[in-house]
Amino acid sequence: MKEWTKKAGIKVLSSPPFYTVVKAIAQRRNPTTILCYHTLRPAAEKLDAWTALSLEDFRNHVKFLRRHYEIVSLAEALECQGMAGRPRVVLTFDDGEVGLYQHLLPLVAAEKLPVTVYVSTGQIEKNSPYWFDRIMNALQGEGTVEIDLPAAGLEAYQVGPSRGQGRWNQIGAILEALKQVPHEERERLADLVVAQAGGQADGFVPLWPMTVPQLKELAANPFVTIGAHSHGHEILDQLDLKAARTSIARSKHCLETWTEKTVRHFAYPNGNYSSGLMIEIDRLGFTSATILDGNLTASGGSSFALSRIGVGRYDGLVRLSLRVLGV
Repeated sequence: MKEWTKKAGIKVLSSPPFYTVVKAIAQRRNPTTILCYHTLRPAAEKLDAWTALSLEDFRNHVKFLRRHYEIVSLAEALECQGMAGRPRVVLTFDDGEVGLYQHLLPLVAAEKLPVTVYVSTGQIEKNSPYWFDRIMNALQGEGTVEIDLPAAGLEAYQVGPSRGQGRWNQIGAILEALKQVPHEERERLADLVVAQAGGQADGFVPLWPMTVPQLKELAANPFVTIGAHSHGHEILDQLDLKAARTSIARSKHCLETWTEKTVRHFAYPNGNYSSGLMIEIDRLGFTSATILDGNLTASGGSSFALSRIGVGRYDGLVRLSLRVLGV
């Protein structure tokens, strides 16, 4: 869809007459809305990454949601699935980037805001960001960068000179391409991208994982639920089930060791899942698992494939008002 058509559609659907109808249809069976964020950063930072929502925008999101929804914990949402009453929304965050400790935790503590944080443990154990964050860090510089990966059967990419969402769209195309290559090749290709980018850019704090002490402090807050997100942030349906199970089990073990709390919830990295993975999640003792399909979570479905809706840096309040309805 062309950008102007998309913007026109958002404007029409968010206008009062249409929005009222769309909202009534979306909520007619009392679904739960589960939102998926990643991390938070100050608005002034020059960081063109959809995953890094500005703290100011997130505060506005929370104000909007509290006017129209009951913000509840994931456990409460599961207990109340399909029940009538005020619409419910769950706020989740993926990966475990340090912005969750620096910016989300103070907000959670001050506003008693229930959140679920799904943590990938490998990057915390190594104190090194995953391949996708390393690429985002490297491609923030001014000007234009050419990224060429012909040996991997990928096309050439240009990043820049624009800033903002335009640059993010260019970076996003590289990330999506690398998700399609075999798992063992991804790290090597990420290294090539970083090398071609020319090193770390200035003007922002690099995307980086929390430390174990920071994670432990985050988990100690009574409004924070910690969930697992695999050990290596692998795209799990690209692995054999034995390797996937090992990664999932290791993340659960690490988190329970570090936080001294039982971990009952899981999120599939990139939202990719399969029936076999759902069985493994159940066997490992989880009570829920979330995907990323942009839909509302209806009652009666599997607890191991709960729908979630992604929200990022370029989603303003108008876009959010539609996303929470699964539009």
